[in-house]
Amino acid sequence: MTGASRSTTIEELILTYGIVIMALIVFLGELGMPTGVPIEVGLLLAGALAVHSVPELIFAVLLVTAADVLGGATLYFVARTGGVRLLDRILRRFGRRGEETVSRWRQRLGGRDVGVVAIGRSLPLVRMYVSIGSGLLRFRPRDFLIGGIPGGAIWSGTPIALGYLFRSDVHRLVTEYSKVSTWAFASMPALSATIALVWWIRRGHSTWVRLQRGRMVLSVVIAGVAAVFLVRTIALHGTALSAGMAAIGRPLLTPWVLLLAGFAAALLNVALSDLMATLRRREVHAPFVRPVTAELATTVLWASLVLAVGAIMFGMHIHYPVL
Repeated sequence: MTGASRSTTIEELILTYGIVIMALIVFLGELGMPTGVPIEVGLLLAGALAVHSVPELIFAVLLVTAADVLGGATLYFVARTGGVRLLDRILRRFGRRGEETVSRWRQRLGGRDVGVVAIGRSLPLVRMYVSIGSGLLRFRPRDFLIGGIPGGAIWSGTPIALGYLFRSDVHRLVTEYSKVSTWAFASMPALSATIALVWWIRRGHSTWVRLQRGRMVLSVVIAGVAAVFLVRTIALHGTALSAGMAAIGRPLLTPWVLLLAGFAAALLNVALSDLMATLRRREVHAPFVRPVTAELATTVLWASLVLAVGAIMFGMHIHYPVL
């Protein structure tokens, strides 16, 4: 079924059953059931087609928020009961206790259960995982509901209000939302990896360890960017030559490429050194004891390499626009 036909189908349902059908779809979607259309798109259309006054807008937001909270709470209670028992069984196979693991994660959240739920439940791509995670971490039902109500109101009320206010341009809004949601979904792996790396860096027990981990991650990222730039440079250079366009002469291209590759390799060497130091510390369970002077020297070397890589890529791009 194409996007246009899905949009037409949901419009027909909204015109026939009004905002009630969207409340039902929201409830089922919160339980993980397929709805056949992005719910946010349906809410935009519902605001444009089923809401005709401010009192109706208020009623629509309240109704859909109630359906959202009810569906999210159902998933939360399922995870808090059966999900917790399943988690305990899995952890026991690895010699861990569920209570200790849950307690440790709760401490990392710093007692901000309500805030975590409120923010998480207002974000389209992670809402369901917040409900499941809240149940597994045994958030109090009261805290989940206090956080879930404003989160649900923001998530459901925003598209309904936008659809109501811009009803004449609602189909353009739907198109733009589809583009944004596609981009957001495609970027989720990179965003998740970034969040995991930041969390890992912050877990370092001292400033030096956190610096070491951050330096290692950035070294790999920058070296990867330099590698992509090198491949692109060589490919575009060959294309320009074959088309009879001006390109970098081989006597100039080779030193540039070798210099950039050398600096990128040196960055990877710094990253490998940091990784080996981290692994050795874990093996012996020893605190970080690297001399401060050596750490400062490594940091200065790393910063110099980063600046050199950036300067070379910038210089090549400025002097040779074909790149």
